[in-house]
Amino acid sequence: MVHLYWQKIISGGVFPSVALAWRMNEENFLKNVEQLSNLKLRLSYGISGNSAVSAYQTQGGLGKTMYAYLINNTENGAYGYYPALTPNYNLGWEKTATANIGIDFGFFNNRISGSLDIYQQKTSDLLMQKKVPSSTGYSLAWDNVGKTENKGVELVINTQNFNQKDFSWNTDYTFTLNREKITELADGTDRDISNGWFVGHSIKTHYGLEKIGIWQLDEAAEAAKYGEKPGRIKIKDQNKDGSIDNDNDRIILGSETPDFVMGLNNTFKYKNFDLRVFMYWRQGQMLHSEANGYGSYRIQGDPGIKVNYWTPENPTNEFPRPEKSYSDSSKLDALGYVDGSYLKIKEITLGYQLPKSWIGKIHASNIRIYCSLKNFFTFSHLDNYDPERGGSLSYPMTKQAVFGINVDF
Repeated sequence: MVHLYWQKIISGGVFPSVALAWRMNEENFLKNVEQLSNLKLRLSYGISGNSAVSAYQTQGGLGKTMYAYLINNTENGAYGYYPALTPNYNLGWEKTATANIGIDFGFFNNRISGSLDIYQQKTSDLLMQKKVPSSTGYSLAWDNVGKTENKGVELVINTQNFNQKDFSWNTDYTFTLNREKITELADGTDRDISNGWFVGHSIKTHYGLEKIGIWQLDEAAEAAKYGEKPGRIKIKDQNKDGSIDNDNDRIILGSETPDFVMGLNNTFKYKNFDLRVFMYWRQGQMLHSEANGYGSYRIQGDPGIKVNYWTPENPTNEFPRPEKSYSDSSKLDALGYVDGSYLKIKEITLGYQLPKSWIGKIHASNIRIYCSLKNFFTFSHLDNYDPERGGSLSYPMTKQAVFGINVDF
């Protein structure tokens, strides 16, 4: 089976693709294998386009703001306009070429089934907003910033563990491994520090100072050489020049791209009861947690969050001493870079379907009552924050208990 596609976009983008499939279990050398229910090999290659930029973004535009002025020593307000969008008349399509080889399988009358995909994606003319010098009057601009490469593996397995009259148990497994890197930047350099982009590394790379602990009382003399004192954040002097500065001591600390992602969904049914438990695991990602950074520190009288602060009686290496006047933003940022790996029981749902004899009088075909717990159980290195949110404190994850009823007539 072969599928050919050719799509031409009015604005000039041409995106061809081809896909082939071979149902191997129907071949003579496999069709008599009783244990094999399904075996299909898939190959595909295609180019897709992305123009995910809102209308008129390339044209520039004005923003509205309020400003104050004085007349006869009286302050008045008025609206004014300023250049809000950076025009870019050369913005082009983002193009992604994807090659994929996959296999669908099933065994024992599909009691075990699933799919395995191995892919590689190469993206050119990557569409992203980048920081621009404030002297231009703008802060961000859309541009085609370079090239990236993604390659990885996706595995899905579905199993029917038990399938009896009164009891059944099904499990869905998912596994994803993705390796992402920038292969080229538009200006030909190997790094764009202001945007945190580095050739050979993920787009979501963390670049900053490396915290190696807290200055302790017996390190007072060494701390003084760096203008610090016991209880403050200890930063690694990467070039060993006796000072800490952003130009010479920042390094690539890690990436938000996890080493792998796994999901496990179990569904149990016993007579009229059903139970669903969904677990999710992200391993090997680094987050920049606001809670662990500025959110943990006492600045300008803010009490911050409850963490293990350093004191002379508690010489921890986790968090520095509470110090209202301390405001070194680069070193405070270093507190926020944390291992964001986590295992979460995302959802537990218990339901009960009322017997037909109970609901026949109201002419309902089905009534099910249920209770769900969402985001209640998270296991991670962060005691004060849900890492699924990605580091920001703006919209924290909420725990939910939901009670409901489904009625069908």
